[in-house]
Amino acid sequence: MTIWFFALILTGIACATLYYAGAGRRVNAGGLPADATTAHFRAQLGAIETDAALGRLGTAEAIAAKAELAREVLRAKAAAPAARDGQVPLWVPLLLVAVLALGTYGWLGRPDLPAAPLAQRDIGAEGAFDLGAAVETIEARLIENPGDLRGWRVVAPAYMQLGRYADAVRALRRVNELAPPTADSLTDLAEALMMQQNGSVAGEPLELLRRAQALDAGHVRSLYYIAGEETRSGDYDAAIRDWNALLKLARGDEPWVVTAENGLAFAEAGGAAAPDAAAIDAMVDGLEARLGTTGGSLAEWTQLVRSRLAQGRTDAAQAAYDRARAAYPDAAARAELDALAADNGLTP
Repeated sequence: MTIWFFALILTGIACATLYYAGAGRRVNAGGLPADATTAHFRAQLGAIETDAALGRLGTAEAIAAKAELAREVLRAKAAAPAARDGQVPLWVPLLLVAVLALGTYGWLGRPDLPAAPLAQRDIGAEGAFDLGAAVETIEARLIENPGDLRGWRVVAPAYMQLGRYADAVRALRRVNELAPPTADSLTDLAEALMMQQNGSVAGEPLELLRRAQALDAGHVRSLYYIAGEETRSGDYDAAIRDWNALLKLARGDEPWVVTAENGLAFAEAGGAAAPDAAAIDAMVDGLEARLGTTGGSLAEWTQLVRSRLAQGRTDAAQAAYDRARAAYPDAAARAELDALAADNGLTP
């Protein structure tokens, strides 16, 4: 009970200090308007719920975060100017803060446990994130509320990372049904369909990409895939036009610039280069873009490193290897990738 005794003393001191500081004093500046305050706290609550759904916060952490948000609400209300008639005394919110703080700690805290030295803590286990479990949680919520646009937007890239492309397609179709389609949302759906088709842009993916371009002529991802498909299919006049349009949108340091330049040269030569060379480069760049955006399996990272090495782009292979190591720190699981890197002069 010693810890509770000191907790009560500290809480009492804090409340007394706040009361002394605020009693009998008026603040010249008014508080936030009610609507703005409510919107602010609702946004914070939504962020907490999103983090909990994704597994970034555990159940206990989410409850603690909501408790802290509740205390902020009380502090905001205490600071706001009250009407003269029926004004709430300052000690009321202070008492509520004290009760809420002690109650939350009493529910979540474990004062009976001995302190664990930092060196003995399993930091990896404490920070572990189970993507599959997080997806299951979101799926359960979407069954109850299939119109939850935010839920579909969150789960779609998780499906892509897990290699569940059919589920990603289904989720992205819902995103485009529940909200007006954008160039990004249409291209996301096209990419998921392409993964289902083993990288092929033909058919519905190409239609979606052209719709994306119609919405935003300066949309890089959709134009990139369209130019690559035009090159592959032999529509060189269109490919020249679109590769040039794409290069005008580049700053010059994007990873896809080399592919765009090669594709343009291939199209201008009327396909005189190696067959499908530009299309292959486009696929590798597309893989890199997806892994950088949504992540992917260790096998996909290994494929990206191998492809960059085959292209002779050692710097790009090294960069991909570095990102793969960051995404998969377990050296045992990464044995094949590490061996490929060592054999080709890449360094950790």
